[in-house]
Amino acid sequence: MYRVGMPRRTDSKARMVTAARGLFRERGYLGTAMSDVLAASAAPRGSVYFHFPGGKEELGTEVVLTHSAETTALINRVALRVDTPGEIIRGFLDASLERLVASGYRQGCAVAPIVLEVPQTSTLSEATRRSFQDSVVILAARLTEKGVPAEAAHPLAAAAYAALEGALIISRSLRSTTSFETLRDVLAAEADRLRDEAAGAGGDGASERAAGGA
Repeated sequence: MYRVGMPRRTDSKARMVTAARGLFRERGYLGTAMSDVLAASAAPRGSVYFHFPGGKEELGTEVVLTHSAETTALINRVALRVDTPGEIIRGFLDASLERLVASGYRQGCAVAPIVLEVPQTSTLSEATRRSFQDSVVILAARLTEKGVPAEAAHPLAAAAYAALEGALIISRSLRSTTSFETLRDVLAAEADRLRDEAAGAGGDGASERAAGGA
């Protein structure tokens, strides 16, 4: 069973969110009870009512917000240390792949089960929509900064996120990284191709202007 490390007195809320996120990855939203979260986090039973008076839906919303914030931080970290859009795609996808393998192919996406299992009209479902939308926007922005044209960056970012969710499911089922690595390589190559194509088009335009001036 998923468990968080040794507890401290003052961090029960954060520990519950971390525990819930791990359990959602393994069991899904509906398959995780609040008692499971308490056991995994070693939090006092009263913590549920104190930190999450809205119950499981409020806890789920915190999981989504945490997931979204960490995804944004990951994308920005990767973008700061690499030079090409393909490397951003690789770094973004490899983080999920590494976590999946480290968990023994047990832990997928923490947000996907909520999307599938919660009514689309709920506040929690709205939080998942914002999470995916924000992550795509951030990824597209970083790809644009590395040379992918803006009009191509958003579709590519959306494709990368959609591919990630599908790859997590297939890789968990097959207990193999092959499909994940294949889509990573294809998307990374496409990102670099779009950058190179845009750079080439810009160079051609400059050459034509110079020739016209001569």
